[in-house]
Amino acid sequence: MKIVYFFPNLKDSAGTERMLNVKANYLADVLHHEVTIITYRQFDDPIFFEFSDNIKFEHFNIPDPTSQLKGLGYWKKKELYKNFMHTYRRKVEDYLTQNPTDIAISMYFGAEHKFLPLLKDGSKKIMEFHFHFDIMPFSKNLKAKWSVRNFRMKIQTKLFQRTLNKYDKIIVLTEQDQQEWEKYFDNITNIPNPITIQPIQADPQLKKVLAVGRFTYQKGFNYLIDAWAIINKDFPNWELNIYGSGELEEEFINQIKRLNLEKSIHIYPPRKDINRVFSQHSIYALSSRFEGFPLVLIESLASGLTPVAFECKNGPKQMMGDSRLKDFLVQPFDVKEFAEKLRILMENESLRTEMSNEAVNVSKRYELIPIMELWQETFSHLIKKQ
Repeated sequence: MKIVYFFPNLKDSAGTERMLNVKANYLADVLHHEVTIITYRQFDDPIFFEFSDNIKFEHFNIPDPTSQLKGLGYWKKKELYKNFMHTYRRKVEDYLTQNPTDIAISMYFGAEHKFLPLLKDGSKKIMEFHFHFDIMPFSKNLKAKWSVRNFRMKIQTKLFQRTLNKYDKIIVLTEQDQQEWEKYFDNITNIPNPITIQPIQADPQLKKVLAVGRFTYQKGFNYLIDAWAIINKDFPNWELNIYGSGELEEEFINQIKRLNLEKSIHIYPPRKDINRVFSQHSIYALSSRFEGFPLVLIESLASGLTPVAFECKNGPKQMMGDSRLKDFLVQPFDVKEFAEKLRILMENESLRTEMSNEAVNVSKRYELIPIMELWQETFSHLIKKQ
């Protein structure tokens, strides 16, 4: 089977890039599919993750104007974006026409999601969606009532809705998100992300709390730092380590200094050997405002870390809600309760040991092989329909 993935670039260390890396490698090396990954703004940047030698790459390297439109007039923005989309669509269409493909997949991050299902090259089209439904602009537009003021917006949204409904399958990450999508779109199913690491089991005796993620508004590290400030003095031998990078890094560093937490909170850059990082901690803290599917949470469970997580929309409740781990789901965004859940675990080693075992058991439903079997079944079903 010939499978093509579309992704803007592969220079970053984020969870979606890691997910593409693991799935593509498995499809190529274990299931022996012909896998190609197409980017349009890789240029000279190195690829962060290590991909299989059996995977082919096509880097279109088209200047993407989306990051350069600020400050330009309406018509100039429109012209630049139109030219970019025209060039990108032509290259994608030419490639799929000249290289017959069975499955073409947009992970939504790239601009191709707007035109891929309209191409008549014979491939089955899939869109993967790695956010939760409510944070995207089109979700608000779909839910908005018709009025004279928003008439044009509603027409544009309906046209976009019609385009997405031409996908042979739209795949989201959680059952909760599938229910939202099914109100407006067809051919929806959910396949959760698999664990992408070889877990190294953590020691519950370790007095270290871990958080991992991009330094963005979504991840809510400001809440976590505030929660740590509440309990820090009671646990002088504990430390909180945050691994990540992003535009809010300086803001979080300043928050740590302002609260005099420099001795107990440490910030580190992303690591490729994240499994080793997990193994050096006993508690995982997820303070996100929202998630599509928090990969780091399920991988921390596989490593035996006990989680404390906001019950943000999508992900944590599905992972933790039907087990004893549900006791460590926290009402969004109650910083005092988050601190209290951390306190309960930090002062009770035997409880950490019990919850560590529970975490490993919960994680088994997200192991790589059964998840990839779901993808294989989806691909085979679509090809048979053809």
